[in-house]
Amino acid sequence: MKLEQLYEFLDIEHGGQFEYFENFADLVETPETIDDDTLFALMREVELKTFAELCESYFYETLESVPGDQIDLYNLLENIKRSLIGLSEAAEAARSEDQEAEKNMIKLSDELNRFRRWFTGDSVVECRDVMSGKAEFLTVRDALTTSRLEKLNKDEHLYDFSRALDYPIEEYIMTMADLAEE
Repeated sequence: MKLEQLYEFLDIEHGGQFEYFENFADLVETPETIDDDTLFALMREVELKTFAELCESYFYETLESVPGDQIDLYNLLENIKRSLIGLSEAAEAARSEDQEAEKNMIKLSDELNRFRRWFTGDSVVECRDVMSGKAEFLTVRDALTTSRLEKLNKDEHLYDFSRALDYPIEEYIMTMADLAEE
């Protein structure tokens, strides 16, 4: 997907309009291939403070769908959220330093794309219907959607996220001031 196609998909004309929850959700939930250069170009235009707020909101909603017995998945998603927010804050803080900002923006867009690919395609979750015993293999995104729907339609599933927990998180340096804020 090229940058103009991504704008069209997100229903924006430029990255500065990336400011709504739906923009973030559409971006991370699409199974469409978005190459690293396209995502990097978008992220260079996005207001990173807004991006961090959208990320926080999106993960809050997503974590609500994690089945109660899936603590490892919950912790992993929480760590991914922290990583994305930390990387966006580091990129924002370094915007005045061209070379450092470029490195931080690359790290942020790479981590975001890694999450997107894992969330919508690379991950495998076994989802077994309790009544029928039938098993399906879903992405993390689809398994969490199924979990969310259980509350509405009273279906019950058993989830095995163990194969989806292998996710390498981009490390970033957190200052003591950042830790104090949390």
